Amino acid sequence: MPEFYAEYCALISSSEQLEQCKRAHSLQNLLAIIKNLWHCPERSDNQLLGDIAQLNQFPITENQAQFAKNWLPYRYRPGQQRVYWLLPFGHATEPFQDETISRYRQQLINQIIQPCSTLAVAQQQAIALADAQPAGFIFHLSRCGSTLISGCVSELDSTCVFSESPLLTELLLDKNLSVHEQQNLLRAFINLQAAVFPNRPQVIIKWNSWDVFCWDLIRAIYPQVPVVFVVRNPVEILASHQKLAGRHMAGEPGLALFNSVFSRATNHLSLLQYRTDVLRSLQQKMHSIQTQNSILCMDYSQLKYSGINTIFRYFELTLTGEEQTAVMQRLGIHSKKPGVLFKQDSLSKQSLFSAADKHYIEQQLFVTYELLREAATCLAEPEGY
Repeated sequence: MPEFYAEYCALISSSEQLEQCKRAHSLQNLLAIIKNLWHCPERSDNQLLGDIAQLNQFPITENQAQFAKNWLPYRYRPGQQRVYWLLPFGHATEPFQDETISRYRQQLINQIIQPCSTLAVAQQQAIALADAQPAGFIFHLSRCGSTLISGCVSELDSTCVFSESPLLTELLLDKNLSVHEQQNLLRAFINLQAAVFPNRPQVIIKWNSWDVFCWDLIRAIYPQVPVVFVVRNPVEILASHQKLAGRHMAGEPGLALFNSVFSRATNHLSLLQYRTDVLRSLQQKMHSIQTQNSILCMDYSQLKYSGINTIFRYFELTLTGEEQTAVMQRLGIHSKKPGVLFKQDSLSKQSLFSAADKHYIEQQLFVTYELLREAATCLAEPEGY
């Protein structure tokens, strides 16, 4: 057992001690606070940093530390079955949870205290928590406006948005867990993440695009959660990945656990053929789900204020006048580049491919796309927008 293990666990568990550490204005000040809490004034700063580094590497294997309600689980390593935790600073407003995590990690205390636990400890910590019943799920084909939706939702004071949470996808990718174990742990992780934001009870989860292949697993746990599917012209989606490929369009074989289409990258296909196959599989999965379930389907072209408002109503989210103004302002900003004004890019994306490639994409993908579009609600744009 590392030296100061008991003190380390006490620090993790104590809201009062954590608040003291959060108020530290420098590294030297933080270490002085920890020395006082751990009754080790004789330790040099370098010695204490070494002690803490060793403690950070030592997974907490029993309920010797209380993480729930203070600490956010943010990473899961399947090979080691370890869960990594950090302290949140404000709710998520960034396009993706990865970026929110990066912001949290810039805080001094999160740079120094970086605890991890076993998966079993994380699951045990969630037992005493109330079940979070998410207000809505967003599934999407990627590059089709889902980030705009989650960004607008984050403008509400009552909402807590988890946008493409690495923690949840890493859990779904653990091939050593049974479906039943994944379901129990998925609920535990969502409850643990939601518990950190008690004043934001309306949880919205935007899943990764490939998570739709785990629909049955997810829906079995949350059969009543309203679901939105977001789609877009396939030419525009693939043009976006042509500029900067997402994980699922880059040929990563690890995603083959979700669907065999991800194992085809090495099958002598061109990159366009591979990406077309991936998008077709996503479309077909969405369509098969949509025909059997009551789901709101939205096309990228509908995501103006009226479309966003339809989603708010569907998720039973009520907006104040100030929140409506904030949403209108958010619609004018690039969803993935905060601070940059949004510019319509559908035409430029349409022109990125040669006529032959565009014809190939349309031939392969437009039938299912049109079926999904038919399911999309017809929306009237508000006057003047």
